Amino acid sequence: MANGFYEGTALADQTFYGFKLYKTGDLNVDVINDGTTPVRLPDDNIIDPEDYKAWVWSKDTITFRWDNGHLLMEMI
Repeated sequence: MANGFYEGTALADQTFYGFKLYKTGDLNVDVINDGTTPVRLPDDNIIDPEDYKAWVWSKDTITFRWDNGHLLMEMI
């Protein structure tokens, strides 16, 4: 990582978790770790309701569960 940015294959061994929130209130989490599916991050200059609202890469497995109206993320 140089100057805070990943270069080359620095993220290749990590899993991508992307969060999409739809107008209907549905929340979907895309989990991409197959090494072939591209990750398309939002363009700051274009508003697209289908874009990710938040995302993270992790070497750890993350599980999700709802607790009293809150989404809990646990790294295992």
